Amino acid sequence: MFIIYINDLPHVCKQFINIYLLADDAKLYRHVIKDDDHQVLQKGLNTFQEWSDRWLLRLNINKHKIAFYGRDVNYEYKYYLSSTALESVGVIKDLGVVFDSF
Repeated sequence: MFIIYINDLPHVCKQFINIYLLADDAKLYRHVIKDDDHQVLQKGLNTFQEWSDRWLLRLNINKHKIAFYGRDVNYEYKYYLSSTALESVGVIKDLGVVFDSF
């Protein structure tokens, strides 16, 4: 039932961000090369928040993290959900796999 509930999420956000869905988990991402990409990613997060509010799904902001990967990455960018700055982390463990951005 939950999968049917979130089935429209990728379509709603696709103009701003890419999304991977697995069970009750979603990974949102965008390749950020220039400042405009940073702003588009934030618009995607805002769209995600609006979708969540519309469907009355409460997000646990403490579980949302930001990770940066690649060369010449600008770690200064801040991203927000519900006016709360998301925590930036260097290491994330997902499905038993550790992703390290350093």
